[in-house]
This record gives sequence, structure tokens and C-alpha cells, in this order.
Amino acid sequence: MRTVTHGSAAWKRWLAGLPRSSTPRPQVTRAAEEIVRAVRREGDAALVRLTARFDGVRLAPGRLRVPPQEIEALARRADPRVVFALRTMARRIHAFHRRQLGRGFGQRLADGSMLAEVVSPLAAAGLYVPGGAGAYPSSVLMNAIPARVAGVPRLVVVTPPRTLEANPAVAAAILVAGVQQHVFRVGGAQAVAALAFGTRTVPAVDKIVGPGNAYVAAAKRIVRGQVEIDGEAGPSEVAVLADASADPGWVAADLLAQAEHGSGDETVVLVTTSRELGLEVARLVADGVGFVANAARARRALARHAAIVLVKSLEEGVGAVNALAPEHVEVMTKGPSRVARRIVAGAVFVGPYAPVAVGDYGVGPNHVLPTGGGARFASPLSVRDFQRRQSVVTMTREGLARVAEDVVRVAAAEGFRGHAQSVLTRFEGE
Repeated sequence: MRTVTHGSAAWKRWLAGLPRSSTPRPQVTRAAEEIVRAVRREGDAALVRLTARFDGVRLAPGRLRVPPQEIEALARRADPRVVFALRTMARRIHAFHRRQLGRGFGQRLADGSMLAEVVSPLAAAGLYVPGGAGAYPSSVLMNAIPARVAGVPRLVVVTPPRTLEANPAVAAAILVAGVQQHVFRVGGAQAVAALAFGTRTVPAVDKIVGPGNAYVAAAKRIVRGQVEIDGEAGPSEVAVLADASADPGWVAADLLAQAEHGSGDETVVLVTTSRELGLEVARLVADGVGFVANAARARRALARHAAIVLVKSLEEGVGAVNALAPEHVEVMTKGPSRVARRIVAGAVFVGPYAPVAVGDYGVGPNHVLPTGGGARFASPLSVRDFQRRQSVVTMTREGLARVAEDVVRVAAAEGFRGHAQSVLTRFEGE
């Protein structure tokens, strides 16, 4: 891990080189556009052809859907201890997200008019579940449970054709989340297109969530506007803000835990007031990297994006962390709660006994978080992402008369005579 001093030229170069955008390569976008057009034009026939081409699996259209009883059978192959943990995790996630439910409000005015905000669930949402090494049962729960809590009546799950057989725990997570009714064996950009436009077999949805590869991300951008999409997930990030009181072994373990995600582009940062702590953490990370998953790519991430950032004070440390606005921040200082209140991040983990892993694995809050500095303006996935809000305006004659002059004056100032007249016409002849 390199060591840089906050505010120095080396700090600025390192900060500028971090992954801050997940914009795909032009060839990825072109390929995704071609796939989306094919699915929109040909429907199920394109899904069958593209699944054979990209996944090497030949399916008849009738085999695209995975019946609930098949999900149940596959789930029975999962380790019972993992299934028990998933059920416990699901209860915690549900309990946390239930508190996010919006109820709307109404405001009755003295003249009898009524102003209201009505909150309703989306009619349908799509959940993309990646295959291969990226098939995580925990992410199934994190994406599906908020939609269920919001009251979305139909959640459509799409996943590459081999995912459920290769990863029975994913089938178990689908069952635990209660979203086994609409599951389809299709992945990639073609699955996103099917969710956006619908086919004879795959129903269209209003919003698409869930992680995927570069082609999935590109397809989401292409169909946005036809449907809503979630935020774009970039490589995992963690910043640990620590002073001399922190345990270097614990800090090193938490940095390595994020480096092992496997993209090779993860950002792991220690921001510290203690040069001694930084030196010891760097030594422990170097010693431990061989023991984590995806060790070769973890080494690449550490070489490219890892840093120990030296600051003169915790106040300066907060500024350094907030310049990153990362996915995860751990605060391992004296008085951590006071420091944490000023942090900008997707999720903040306070004190020595709150490693990021507890957030990843279901203590309650969602682990789908903004990356690439997006925490400055974006939020974790929540029940609110699966709800729509609309205003309802009910005016009495007295109420309209009360605001008419203001409406007419501003409409005229903006050059919209028709707007003004639509109000005035209701009082003509009086």
C-alpha cells in the first residue's frame, strides 16, 4: 500500500486515479444496443438464440420460466446451515426496511381544499441475479426484500441459465425472499431488455435492480426511460478512519475483506493520524493478502487503488474521507460516534466492533450502496426505491379564488396566456 499525505500532489494524483465512473467501453455499449434491439424486435426467439450464443445453453421458450416447484427442489440441495442463516438474515433485513415505509400525508386548507401526497408500490419490479462467481444469495435478499416490504405485487427474477443449478443457495434465497413465482433462465443484456419491453414469456416491469457485468450495466442505461433502473454498481470501496487507538490487525483485516471482492479495481484506504499505525497496517495487509479470496486480483487492487492517507487531525481526516464519499466507511477512533456524524458515505460503521462484513451479511441495513463517490448525492437501496409518489390536488371554488391572482400573474410573466385563461375562465360572467 502506498502512503500519501493528505493535500499533497501525490494525494491529488491518487484521488484523481480512483474509479469514479462505471461508463462502459464503446464496444460494450454497441453490443448491448444490438442485443436490446433484437429482444425488442423478436422477443422470446431472441432470448433463446442469445442464450445459446452467450451461455451455451439451448432452451425452448417454454423452458425459460423456472417453475416454483423446481426452485424448491433446487433449494433443498443447499447447505441447511446456510439456509438457516439466510432466513435469520431475511428477518433482520425485513425488520429494518419495514421502518422505511412511506405513508403519504394530507393537508386540508381552511377553504376546504385538500392537498395530499399518495404513496403507492410499483406495479412490477425486475431483479437481475448474476451467475458464476457473482451469484450471491445475500444480494438476492437485499434487492428482493425492500420490494416485498413496499408491496410490489409482482417481482420478476432473471438469472443466467446455469445459476440456480450451480448455486443452490441462490435458489434458497429466492425461496426465502418469497419471489419464486416469476423466475426466468435468462441473463446478460438480453434479460434486461426482456424486463424492459416484455416478451411473450417474460413480463415487462417498471424498475430493474440488481448487479451485473458491463453488458448488463450498459443495457440498463439503454432502457432507462422505458423503465427506471437502480444506481450503477462500481467496484467495492472501504475507507477506514483511524487514530492511534485502533487495532492494526483489525484494520488490516477489514481492508483485505474489501480487496477480495474480485474485480481488481477495489478501493481500500486507511486515513489515519498515526504514521506508526499506517506502517503496521501496510505490513499486515502485505502479509495477509495471500489468504483472501481472489488473491491475485486483490493484489492488483492493492497495487492500483490502495493507500494509507496521513492526516494531521481527525477533522482533516473527515475531510479526506468525504472527498472520497465511498461506499463504506469504518470509524475506529476515540469517540467514534461523534466523528461518524460528519461522515459522507453509503454506509458508516462505528467503532471497533462494526466491520463492514456485518452490513454485507444482513444485520439489517441494505448492502446495495452508491459507489464511485456517489454517496454525495445517492442513497442505499430502500423500500422508497420501489414506491411511487403522486400529488393529489382537490380545490374548492373558494380555494381557487384565493390563489387565482398569483397564478395568473406568474403565468402571464412566463408568457403562458393559456395557463392564465384556464383559471380566469372559471370566474367569467361574475
